[in-house]
Amino acid sequence: MIEDLPSDGGVPGEMLLAGYFVAVPESLNCSGMPRTERLTTASDCLIDRLPQDGCWFGSATEALAACLLLQVPAGARLYALLVPADHVGGFVADILAAGTDEPVLLAHLYSGVGRPVQEVAEDGRELGWEVLGYDHGLLHSWLCNDLYEDGLLELGVGTDERGLLPGREAAVRVAAWANVRGDTKPVTWFPGALIEWDTLIQGHTGPATINPDASCRTALAAPDSR
Repeated sequence: MIEDLPSDGGVPGEMLLAGYFVAVPESLNCSGMPRTERLTTASDCLIDRLPQDGCWFGSATEALAACLLLQVPAGARLYALLVPADHVGGFVADILAAGTDEPVLLAHLYSGVGRPVQEVAEDGRELGWEVLGYDHGLLHSWLCNDLYEDGLLELGVGTDERGLLPGREAAVRVAAWANVRGDTKPVTWFPGALIEWDTLIQGHTGPATINPDASCRTALAAPDSR
């Protein structure tokens, strides 16, 4: 269990839950991007989301239940996106300016009251950090905005085997750097941390049995589900 997320470089440590989602990590082998067999991101651009792109859920139970009638790929996993409280403002402002329907994201973030990180991350693990921006219903990654190679050269930041930044400080630096550039999508870039659970997602052909009425802790904590 993750007890807390680190506060690197004196950045305030409070984290807010944006929401839960189900996604399938994919290989990435494109020019100008990191090469990885298991790219993992909250962006809608680079990996498949279930049941469809843009799907956010307010709880792990809701996310798991939404997959019960689907044919779920073996690699699908449950994730949560956490955002530092001092970076939520730009994210929310872009949602409101777009006028899109984001009840889950706004319910968790707009009030400014987040769920404790310890509860969100129960039995999950922090994968790493990324930099995202909201644009009319979709989250974009800094990777899909041709910033990766420049980030390596100008900031000296690199990504791991999942395409994620190693820590909060690196993600904050990349977000600040991207926000002063004029060659990206017109979004407010912000850092976010991803939590992943190893529990296999039950679907039409899924091997795991998950009770959709159970709490997040009950559904995901069983030792033999890993």
